[in-house]
Amino acid sequence: MHRTALHRLTGLATALIGTALAGTAQAELIIEDAWARATPPGFSKGAVYLEIRNDSRRSDTLVGVHTERAGRAELHRTIEEGGNSRMVHTPRVRVPAEGSVTFEPGGRHVMMMGIDEALTEGERFSLELEAETAGTLRVNVEVLAPTAMGVD
Repeated sequence: MHRTALHRLTGLATALIGTALAGTAQAELIIEDAWARATPPGFSKGAVYLEIRNDSRRSDTLVGVHTERAGRAELHRTIEEGGNSRMVHTPRVRVPAEGSVTFEPGGRHVMMMGIDEALTEGERFSLELEAETAGTLRVNVEVLAPTAMGVD
């Protein structure tokens, strides 16, 4: 075989192996138990709670969220300061390698603003989380009772 052709073939094989190995290193995010509380009529805000698990050896970062159920959705966190709690926008949420992040009442959550119609118990809607490595992750959110504290 001609030396130039052999060099090109070796380069192509190396590139293919590198691509295959890079694919196995991607973060594998799994979303579980996505839920929201029903909201009263006329109330334009709501929150979504869920569990994100990363089964890979590579961390990933959430960088955005979207749902057609609200005019705007953001990643938020509730923090305590001087006996008062307040919510802050957290544009990036790291999901550690072989770890998880919990979005729960009183902590991290997806804040929905500009809800036109009340979230009603028994309703389901779609939510999309955007991760740097895993890409767009779609999940169905179940709306529970206004007093719910999680999925049973």
